[in-house]
Amino acid sequence: MVKIIVIDDHKMLRDMISESLNQENDFVVVGTASDAKDSVDLCQKLEPDLVLMDVCTENNSNGISYAGVIKNRFPEIKIVIMTGVLDINFIKEAKKVNVDSFIYKNISKDSLISAIKNTIEGYSIYPDTKANKSTEKNIISNLTDKELEVLTLYCKLLDREKVAEKLQISSRTLKSHISSIYQKTGFDNLSKLAIYCVSNSFIVPNLEDADE
Repeated sequence: MVKIIVIDDHKMLRDMISESLNQENDFVVVGTASDAKDSVDLCQKLEPDLVLMDVCTENNSNGISYAGVIKNRFPEIKIVIMTGVLDINFIKEAKKVNVDSFIYKNISKDSLISAIKNTIEGYSIYPDTKANKSTEKNIISNLTDKELEVLTLYCKLLDREKVAEKLQISSRTLKSHISSIYQKTGFDNLSKLAIYCVSNSFIVPNLEDADE
């Protein structure tokens, strides 16, 4: 069971997020707060697996600043920063303090769940700051040759372990490539990205090669 703490200064939103997460079989919200300052004590007392925290919280507390404190004291705790403000500086600040993932509040419930699950599994989810996801050409053109190879193989195999085995790379290296793919494409789910690329003919996998 993944233990989660939710920090947001809007009680209604905080309650809605908590309710949504508690409906998932693998999640349980063990604590909430309106002030990011309280997040450190909550981590000490409740030992969560993940903290979902807003940037701007009660009493002008900065969620990113306290995320840095948590990462220094409890490096094993995953942190997902969320915000409703489109400010690229927030993303830069979050990366500086090693925040695991960064999301915007206008995403769907399914995307939130997906982002949390990916973060728990060791992937890093960040918005794409260089290309708009609707600009279809950029989804592929921004990837490195290795990232494109990973994505193409996944389109063939639909299995991360088999992709790592075929490329003769460790699962940790594969996670790094996938995290980068997420950041560059704006997607937070590899299966959805694969379907998108194949259906739009950005990648045309030769399925005969999949069993080699």
